[in-house]
Order: sequence, then C-alpha cells, then structure tokens
Amino acid sequence: MKCLNKIVFINSANIPYAEISVDGNVHFTGTQGVGKSTILRALLFFYNADKHRLGIQHGQKPFDEFYFRQSNSYILYEVARDNGAYTILVSRYQGRASWRFIDAPYRREWLVTDENKVLGDWVKIRERIDKNISVSARVESGVMFKDIIFGNTHDSKYARYALVRSSHYQNIPRSIQNVFLNTKLDADFVKNTIIQSMTDEELPIDLQTYRRLVTDFEREYDEIDCWFRQTRDGVYPVRRQAMAIAEQGRKIVALDRQMSDEWRMLNHAVDYSGQHIPLLEIEADKIRTDIGKERKREEELTEEYEKEKDSLNQELGANRSKLKEILQTRKTFDAEGIDAMLALADRETTVIQEEKDTRTLLDGLLKTHETIEEKYNVARGKLENARRSFENAQKEAYCHRLSEIQKKRDVLEEERTKNRNIVTEEFDGWRHESDERLQNLIAEQNRADSALKELRKWRPLADEMKHVDEQLMQLDSTEKTIALEQKSVKSQINRISAEYEMKEYEMRQTFQRDKERLEADRRHIREQIAKIGELLSRLDGSLYNWLCENKEGWENTIGKVVDVERILYAQGMEPQSDAASDSLFGVRLNLDNIASVHRTPDDYRAEKKELEEQDRQIGIRLDQSDKNLQDETSKLTKKYSSQLNPLRQEATALRVREGQIPTERQNLQNLRHKLEMEEQKLIADEKEIRERSFNEALLKVQSEKDARAKNEAKHKKELKELDSVFNKSSKALNDELRRFKEAQQTEAAERNKEFDTQKNQLDEQQKAELAGKGVDTALLEQYRRTLDELNSLLEKIGRERPTVIRYRDAEKNLFSKEPEIKKTVKAIGTRLSLLRQRYEDRRARIVKKYREMEERHRAVLKELNDRKNGLDAYRQMVENERLVPDEFLSDGSMLATDMSCQQLISRLRGTVNQKRESIGTLKETVVSFNRNFKPQNAFHFNTMPVTDNDYLQIAVDLQEFMDNNKIEEFRRRTSEHYKDILGRISAEIGSLMKRRSDVDGVILDINRDFVEKNFAGVIRSIELRANESSDKLMQLLTSIHDYAVENALSIGELNLFSGDNRDEVNRKVVDYLKSLSHQLQNEPNRPSVSLSDAFRLQFRVMENDNDTGWVERINNVGSDGTDILVKAMVNIMLINVFKKKAARRSGDFIVHCMMDEIGRLHPDNIKGILQFANSRNIYLINSSPTSYNPYDYRYTYLLSKHGVKTRVEKLLKRIKTV
Repeated sequence: MKCLNKIVFINSANIPYAEISVDGNVHFTGTQGVGKSTILRALLFFYNADKHRLGIQHGQKPFDEFYFRQSNSYILYEVARDNGAYTILVSRYQGRASWRFIDAPYRREWLVTDENKVLGDWVKIRERIDKNISVSARVESGVMFKDIIFGNTHDSKYARYALVRSSHYQNIPRSIQNVFLNTKLDADFVKNTIIQSMTDEELPIDLQTYRRLVTDFEREYDEIDCWFRQTRDGVYPVRRQAMAIAEQGRKIVALDRQMSDEWRMLNHAVDYSGQHIPLLEIEADKIRTDIGKERKREEELTEEYEKEKDSLNQELGANRSKLKEILQTRKTFDAEGIDAMLALADRETTVIQEEKDTRTLLDGLLKTHETIEEKYNVARGKLENARRSFENAQKEAYCHRLSEIQKKRDVLEEERTKNRNIVTEEFDGWRHESDERLQNLIAEQNRADSALKELRKWRPLADEMKHVDEQLMQLDSTEKTIALEQKSVKSQINRISAEYEMKEYEMRQTFQRDKERLEADRRHIREQIAKIGELLSRLDGSLYNWLCENKEGWENTIGKVVDVERILYAQGMEPQSDAASDSLFGVRLNLDNIASVHRTPDDYRAEKKELEEQDRQIGIRLDQSDKNLQDETSKLTKKYSSQLNPLRQEATALRVREGQIPTERQNLQNLRHKLEMEEQKLIADEKEIRERSFNEALLKVQSEKDARAKNEAKHKKELKELDSVFNKSSKALNDELRRFKEAQQTEAAERNKEFDTQKNQLDEQQKAELAGKGVDTALLEQYRRTLDELNSLLEKIGRERPTVIRYRDAEKNLFSKEPEIKKTVKAIGTRLSLLRQRYEDRRARIVKKYREMEERHRAVLKELNDRKNGLDAYRQMVENERLVPDEFLSDGSMLATDMSCQQLISRLRGTVNQKRESIGTLKETVVSFNRNFKPQNAFHFNTMPVTDNDYLQIAVDLQEFMDNNKIEEFRRRTSEHYKDILGRISAEIGSLMKRRSDVDGVILDINRDFVEKNFAGVIRSIELRANESSDKLMQLLTSIHDYAVENALSIGELNLFSGDNRDEVNRKVVDYLKSLSHQLQNEPNRPSVSLSDAFRLQFRVMENDNDTGWVERINNVGSDGTDILVKAMVNIMLINVFKKKAARRSGDFIVHCMMDEIGRLHPDNIKGILQFANSRNIYLINSSPTSYNPYDYRYTYLLSKHGVKTRVEKLLKRIKTV
C-alpha cells in the first residue's frame, strides 16, 4: 500500500545524517529542544509543502534557512508503492526549497561519498544515480509538488508518483496539518472537514457577488424609490428638488445671457462715453466762456447804469438842496414872525392915514386955543425935543450897541450857517448815497425775495426724475409684457406637454398590448415545455423503455392504442412478457387500420427544442420590445424636448426677468427717492443760500435804515448843537443888548418920568388953562393916546421893514421857484425809477440767461463727471475685480442702450450677485438632492461636484434625465435586477439546502463508523449531529429562499415603486433584501457562505456514565486523558473521512497523523488509539521527553544533542507479526 516509508536528513536542521523509517507508528523521545518538533515539521512538510504552516514561531529561523542552510543540505522522502519505492529529494535552489522525483528507492551513495563527504553539485549527484533511473526536473512550487503526490496533475510523467488520485485532496494535508498544529478540536473544524469530504467541489455562495448585487439593488431601489416617495400633501420631494435644480440651471443660463447682454450694453456705454467726454468738455468750456460773457455784460450794464444814475442823482441832489434852502429860509422867516410883520406892513398906509386923521382931529380940537396950545406945544416941544434928544441919544447908543451886537450876531449866524451848511451838505451827501444804497439794497432784497419765491417752481433734478419715472413706466410696461409672454409660453408648454403625454401613453399602450400577447404565447409554450420535460423525466423505468428493450415491433401493436402520457411514459407499471397471448387484457384487436400515433422521446426532444427556440425568440422579442419602447420613447421625448426646452428656457428667462423687476423697481424707486432727497437738499441748500442772501439784504436794508435814522438823529443833533451854540451866543448878545437896553430903559424911565412929570405938569397947566377956556380935555386926552399908539406902530413897521423887504425878495426870487423845483425833483425821481426798472429788467434777463447757462453747465459737468466716473468704475472693475469671466473682456461687441456705465455696472453686479446667489442656491439644492444618492449611484449622478460648471452640468443632466423619463428605464432595470437577485438566491440557497440534507447522511455514516470501529474502553460512544444554523446571515438567506418559494407566483415583474398600492409580497421581499444588505454590511470581510454555515455541528460523548450532552467543543469531557483520547479519535476519524474520499478512485493509501498528546494517555488507551488509527490505515507519530510503552510503536527513536548537532538513534523496531 502506498505510503511515506522513510525520511532522511542530510546536513539539515543540525542533523548531519539520519534515516528515519515511518512505515508504522513512530515515537520520538528526547529532552526539551533536542529537535523532535524539527523532525515532525519535516514530516508535515511532505504533506502540506507549506513552509508558512509548519508551526514555526515568529523569531525562529525561516524554514529554508533552518533546514537548508548549506548547498549540500537535503531532506529525502522515500515513498512506498506496489511497484517499488521512489525518492523525493528536497534541496535549496535560489534560496527556496525545491523538489526532484527519483524513480527508485533511496540510496545513500547518491549523495554521500565513501569518505562521508556530502555532495553539493547536482551534476555529480546525477552521475551517481543509475542512468536508467528516471529523475524529474526541479519542481519549484509547493502547490505543484502537492498536485503530483496527490494525483492532481495532467502531466503523465508525474502520474507514477501519486499516492492517490484526487483533484480535491487539500483536506488531507490540511487536516494532518491542523491536527499537528491545533490542540483544540471544535465543531466548525469537524463540520468543514465533513462538508469537504462530501464532494470534490465546495461550491460556496460568493457573498461579494451578493454584497454587490444586494447593495446595488438596495442603493438603486432606495435611489429610485425616492423619486416615487410622496409627502402627505401629494408632493414628490426629490422630483421637486430635481425640477428646482433644472429650473435653477435654466435661471443661471438666463442670467449668463443677461450678463452677456449687459456686458455688450456696457461696451456701448463705455464707447459712447469715450466719444462724448471730449464733446462735453468742449461744451463745458464754451458754456463757461458764455457765462463769463454774460457776467461781463451784467457788469457793463451795471457800470452804465451807475454812471447815468450818478448824473441824475447829482441833479436831484442840487434840486433837493434848493428845496432844503427854501425850507430853511421859510423856517428862518417863520422864526422871525414874518406873518405878523407882513400883516403889519400891509397896514402901514392905513396906520399913517389914521395918524394923520387923529392928528387932524387933535389939531381941530385945539384950533380956537392955538396960542395956549402953541405956548404949551412950544413948551412941550422943548420938553419933547429934550426927550427926543435923550431918546435919540439912547437910540444912537442902542443902535451903536445893536450894530456891534448884530455884527457879532452876523458872525455867529454866518458861522452857524456855514457849519449847518457843512453838516447839511455832508449829511445830504451821505443821505444821497444812503438813498442809493437803500434803493440798491431794497432792489437786492426784492431780487432775493423773488429768487426765494422762484424756488417754489425750481426743480433742478426734474429731468433726471422724469427719466426715472419713464424707466418706471417702462418697467411696468415690461412687467405686463412679461406676464403676457409667460402666459403664452406656459400655454405652449402645457399644449406640447399634453400632446407628448398623450402620444407617449398611446405608444406605451400599443407596446403593452404586444407585450401581453407575447407573454401569453410564452406562458403557453413554457407550459408545453414543462409538460414535455416532465414526460421525458419519467423515461427511465417507463413502459416505453421496457417495450423498446423487450418487445420488438411494439409500435404497431400496443403502441397504437396505449395512452402516451398516462401509460406509455408512466413509471412503476412493472411490465412482464406474456408469450402465451398477444391479446390486450384478454381482448384481441385488429389494429391494421389504426395509425401509429405514439411519439418517441426524440420526437418530444425535437418538439421541446423547437418550443425552447420559440421561447427564446419570444424572450428576444420581449427584450427588443422593451428596447424598442425605450428607443421610441426616447425619440418621442427628444422630439418634444427640442420644442419644450427652448420654451422652458424662455419661461425661466422670463421668470428671471420678472424676478428682477421688483429689485429694479425698488432700485429705481430708491434712485428717485435719492434724487428727490438730492433735489430737496439742493433746494434746501439753495434756499438756505437765497434766504441767507435775502436775510442779508434785509439786514442790510434795515442796517441802512438804522444808519439813516442814526445819521438823521445825529444830523439833527449836530444842527441842534449848532443852533444851541448859536442860540447860546445869540442869547448872550441878546442879554448884553437887553442889559444895555434895560440900563437905557431905566435911565429912560427916570428921564421919561421926569419928562412925563414935566409934561403932566404942562398938560395939567394947559388942561387947567384950556379947561378955563372951555376945552374938552377927556377927548383931547383920547386923541393924544391914539396918536401915540399909531406912532408906535409906525415905528415898529419902520423897524421890521428890512425883514419884510428880504422876505419879499426871497418870495420873488426863491419861494416862487419851489413848485418848479419840486416838479423837477419828481421828474428826476421818475427818471431814476425808470432807469432802475430798465436796468433791473435787462439785468434780470442777463442773470436768468447766465443762471440757465450755469444750470446747463452744472448738468454738463455732472454728466461729464458721471461719464468719467463711469469709465473709472469700468477700468477699476476690469483691472481689479473678477466680476465677469475672462472671455467677456475680449468680447467687444456692443448693444445700444441709454443707460450709463454706472447703471450698467450696478446692474451687471446685481446680475452677477444674482447668479452667485443662484449658484449658491443651486449648490444647496444639489447638496440636499445628492443626500438621496451615494457617490456610486445608479443614475451616475455626480454627487461630488467641485466647480460651478460641475453643478451646472448636474442641472443640465437632470433636465435631460426628466425630459427622457429615464427614471422609468431605471425602474424597469431595477425590477429585473430584483427578479434576478431573487432567482439567484433561490437557486443557490436551494442547492445549498439540498446538499445540507446530504450532510445528515454523512454524519450518520460517521456515527456508524464510530460504533463499528470503536475500541473497548472508557469511551462508550461519540456522536455528532447537525442542528439549525445560528448564523444570522444564513438564517436570513434561508428565510428569503423560503419566502420566495412560497410566493413564487406572486413575485413577478411588478412595479416596485407603485406607492401606496405596492404589492405586499414584493414589499416584503424588498425588506428581506434590505435586511440582507445591512447584514452583509455588518460582515464586510466575510467572503462567502457555504454549506458549513447552514447548520451547527455538535458532539455528544459518553465516557462510562458521564454524558457531555450536545456541545460544540470537546473540552473537559472527563479526565485529561479522556479529553486527549476523544480528540485523538475524532482527529483520526476526520483524517479517515478525507482519505476514504480521496481513495475512492485509486484505492486506499496510508497517511501519518502527528499528535504529541497521545504520549500522555494510559498505556491501554495508547495501544487502543494506535489500533483505532491503524485500522483506518493511519500511522500515528508522536514525541515525548521519555519513552512510554515503546513496544506499542513500531519504531522508537532517541534524539540527543552533541554540541550543536542532533543525533537520531533507533532504539527499537518492533517486528510486524503476521
């Protein structure tokens, strides 16, 4: 029987040379670290050829370096077989172990010379091997080596070296390896080995595929389902977001177009400003020059007016001086009592006549007594002469004194007059100037007042506000136009959309009817195929088979009358030949006229093939129908999208424009308000200026009036003071004259008293004498008194005559001219008034003209400044701001506009900001929208956009997605995906569950084997059983399979996204699939599920009276020795399972099982376990520090250390007994 017969170490692992036989049970003994594990690993390496699974610990030397440290280090395996042993040479090649097969038993001299020199040159070694012995090429792969010894190679030259022929041998080396490396024995290990022993192919279910399919389905389902998810009020949030994104995209496109238009208009405004700024500068200079000319005209007019006015004022002053002189003269005469003097002077003739008449009467009275009268007259005459002489002397003295005083008075009067004239002339000059100033100030005040009143009508920014009002009206008109256009576009969109929906519905209905017809045909064909398949499945053991084998020509007899389906292809009828009769159940029939109608299996197979082809063709047509529907729908969508998209874009542009109107209106209203405020400020500032001018004029007028009043008072005061000085001096003179006169009067009184006494004495004497003569003395006295009074009046008239003469002269030469002078003054005043009026009118026209020019100049300067500021703003924007894309800067095209650069820049900024806000809104909406989808989503939506263009492309893609109704395509695809997943899970889990039923049979066989080949001892029984799996994933997959099978008829191509009316069965399966996806996510590293996951394996061990119950680990079963024994028995059985499996094709063979723990068993149990293993063609190899029961093993080896070298000595070889 084939087995590993011997292992040889040459210069390997500190062993200079050792030949170790392993064709039986082997026990190695030796102290700790002597190299027992080294030999066991070399034995394991024969089976697994895996240097990484030999139990070499981290920190120990690697396998190649330890076992093949020299070029002449070797391990040789001698393998026994029926036609003679062969040898496997393992050496180091290029730093790694390699194998050569030598078709002959091992011979020492191949490698070791007579001088005990170990050869390292393969050429020399090959020369020492007989040329007739076949030697393989170097095998460098451990996998290839295992394939050779376990018979899994298709290279015939290696077939001779196979221990067994099996393509799935891996469990043999794996179980041997695990027994050596693992001290534990659990149900999973046993379970997996059982499963792998059942079939050459494990057929695990690839969870990566499930993970991908289910994850994709869940993602697709959730992502598609979200399109059909509604809120309580019937809104589809995701669709609304998608439409909002598409709308926002169209809005941004519209804003881009608007930005382009505004840029082109800005180009026009910049160009227009560039051309008009020089013209405005020229116009501003011209207006400035014209204003200067008009102001010069005003100055010239004023100069001419002043010149003419001064001339008239001089004439007026002269005449007013004359009037003042007349007035003053009148006042002087009035002061002297001129009226009384004139009245007295006018009576002079009458008084003279009365004096004459009185004297005549007196003379007549005294005529008869002339002598007496004469005598007394002479006496009185003398007395009168004396008196007159005295009076004359006094008069002369008085006149002399009066003359002196008058001279002084004249000097004072002259000085007073001179001073008064000086003061008056000075005052009159100032008064004249004041009159002129006052008239000018009053005129200025009137002009200021008129200018102030004109402010009520002054509207400096009327044109600008009018322009704004026109823009507001235009905006209102635009808003109405947009509303009408929106209504029209919406109507067109609704009409085209309705037409599209109707066409699409009709198309889908047509395709659906064709599809339903094809599906009905396919169901019928599949029923026929299933029926034929079921018929053919009953062919083996059927009456048809028996007749073909036992009744030649049966087709023309029983074949004509037998029921094909119920009888001919039926099983279990146990037909037998009855040679005695050719009747059918005792009835003989003449079948000559009956045609043979039975059909052979080939006929059925041909029909089935034809039906399957029809089914395939229908499937193709159905698939093509869906594709055709999709293509036709796509064509229809494209056709109508080409009509709808421009309208939608136009509708969006209109909405954008409509949305901008409130802002523009508000901006215009703000601008108008600003203009109103500016105008009000201009008016207020101008009003303040004009009020200040008016108030200043008013103050100046009042000031002039106050100055006039003050100067008039001063003038009066000065005159009064002059008069006072004059009067004082005059009074002094008068007092002097009065005192002189009083002295004279005193003297005259005394003299007159004397005269009067003398006269009275004369009168009394005359009166007495006359009385004696009979004269009326009382009448005489009366005449004399009257005469005295008249003489006094005549004297007064004489004294006042010079004054009267002067008055008469003044009246003739001065007072008579007063009316003419007044007329002249009035005429001059009128001329001055007319002159001033003419001057004011002409000046007002000039002022109005240059103020209009100033207004125009301000307007031109404002426009010039605005245009320059506009160009500066434009340059600032272009040079320093990244307001517009670079391609705009190279676009010099223009669009006519009346708007200024500032307005357009402001509007452009507004549009740019609106675009930025729209892009911000777009980004927010896209981010919110993308939360519904994963990066790798079913729709290939870009969920990680970076640039603005990425977001805009998303909007475009979404519009196309909705326009082409791609959600329906994805819905159909996901529904198909759903069916495919269910079909796959049902098929694979169904297959796995079928194999699960085979496990029970294997476990039953193992349990039976334990019973049949157990040895007498403490272990009464070892039993295994398969229980339901505790694996959550496996349980879930099983539930999905079971539910799908139970509801197979209810699961079909349904709309998984039908909302509230969703099919309950499909919804349940969707929930299952989602649970599966989550479960797979919980186990991300799990690659597959297999049959081992479908159940739990449990052990039950009976040791004497100790029952472990059903457990999944064999641990602490009983005593330590019992645990070891149970583990050893299970290990041996597991290896045997694989070995028997592999031996089915090529016969049994022997393998080795390395278990160190066996040495700790009771001697009886050691012997029993060795027999237990050997009875299954398994040799046990173990090691221990000391040897126990060496006679139970065929070979016992002692390992010992000699320096660093290890010596292997065979202590005992037990001879096999027959």
